Amino acid sequence: MSRVLATPGKRGSKPILPPNSPASLPPTPRTGRRRRVDDDDDDDTPQPLAKRRHVVPRSNLPEHLQALLALHHAFNIALSLHLAQHPPVLPPHSASATRVEVPNVTTFLALRDVVERTAGRRFGKEELARLAWLWTWDGESLPAEDKDDDNPFLVKPTVESVCGLSYLITVTRTLDTSGRRVHAHGIGLELELQAGETRQLLIGGAVGGLGTQGQGGGVRLMGRWNAGADLRQDEVQRRLERWVELNGGEVEPLESVHLPTPSTRNSGRSSIPPIPLLPLPKLPVAATPGNLFASPSTLSEPGLTTSPKKPTLLSDPFEIKEKTTTGTPQERKKALFARIKARSAKPTLSESLVAGSSVLHRPGMEELKRRATLSRLESIAEGVWMMFAAPPPGSGSGTPRARRRALPLSEVAETIVQSSKTPISTAEAEASLQLLVDLCPFFLGSKRVGRNDWLELKAEVQPSPSILSSPGLAGPASPGRVRRTGGLREVRERIRRELGDA
Repeated sequence: MSRVLATPGKRGSKPILPPNSPASLPPTPRTGRRRRVDDDDDDDTPQPLAKRRHVVPRSNLPEHLQALLALHHAFNIALSLHLAQHPPVLPPHSASATRVEVPNVTTFLALRDVVERTAGRRFGKEELARLAWLWTWDGESLPAEDKDDDNPFLVKPTVESVCGLSYLITVTRTLDTSGRRVHAHGIGLELELQAGETRQLLIGGAVGGLGTQGQGGGVRLMGRWNAGADLRQDEVQRRLERWVELNGGEVEPLESVHLPTPSTRNSGRSSIPPIPLLPLPKLPVAATPGNLFASPSTLSEPGLTTSPKKPTLLSDPFEIKEKTTTGTPQERKKALFARIKARSAKPTLSESLVAGSSVLHRPGMEELKRRATLSRLESIAEGVWMMFAAPPPGSGSGTPRARRRALPLSEVAETIVQSSKTPISTAEAEASLQLLVDLCPFFLGSKRVGRNDWLELKAEVQPSPSILSSPGLAGPASPGRVRRTGGLREVRERIRRELGDA
């Protein structure tokens, strides 16, 4: 272990390290006196240019134009960040194409929060429309005023897309924060192509041929577009400066401009008009019940300022004159009470609807319920016939004397509930049996003994000669072979006839 050697006697002398000791010892802190001397020496000596370097803007723009420039810078950063995370795929295009449009790379809703956090300013539809106007402007002369703006009968063609300065704005559909699919403005790109920069890719990965899978070479285009961010920023700033010059202002260098006072700031802001709004592609309005009765002003895009309404002239044929009120206040009060009394005497809308529903809908519901009961009445009749035809438990041989001609209504209803194909309740089974008794009294009857209701099978059972040789000892025939009066055939015919009449 090497030891640190020091020369004794002198205070503040540096230790002498051995030849093989590591040179990683912490430095000795300087005293306050030494620091003050060093500071005085630094003030006398000139600093190198690398420490004095700072970014100076080329010109001084008004506050509202400077905010628009900051929004463009933040918008470009947000779009570049999205492209780095989600690289787009080039759409199919011809080999001789010099430009290719990549629409709907992202949406305005997705970039809005990022741009606002980056620029520290609001970024709404109005700001996007001003940026779109700035992108599409040539930056040389003011656009000519459209004389047809004041014509209310002129229908202007709808704008499908806005393209300028390699930015593309279209209409697309996306999911909002609640998960609903809504219409929004899609943000895309218009890229310039060079000869042979893109190529067709086969499914196997080879170049050229048919059966292409997509376009290659998009990474180079995205890289060149990102590299031109500073050029686009300079072009937007040049157009803003040109806008100031065309509107009678002067763009002075920032070094020669003093700190503005509130009065000079307001005067400078009012002297230069803001950038106009470019009509963006109109978003389709969902046909909801609330939008059917909405006025055109409420259906317009939020955030876009509309032109002020012109005052109505006296000679305007579309002027709606207000009704002049006549009569004394006492007469108007009496007329108001008379109208209120007449209105209270009439049935209200809710009462009329309730009365109409009780007249129209109740018979319909009862008729549907009756038809549903009739539809399952045939199977219930067959089940009742089988219950009466089967011998009672513990009777041994099925002799005619041992058969039961009457069964409790509750027992029959419980058996029908258990054997029904569709789930029904005991009350519905009892109602079906009562309807069968009313429709087919020749087949089934009902009697009340004490406190219980009993069902009696009135139809005689045809004995089957295939089971017993004696006609008197034969068992019941199958339900489909009953041919005598009062059998299942007449029951089926009666039920079907009732369904046809209903």
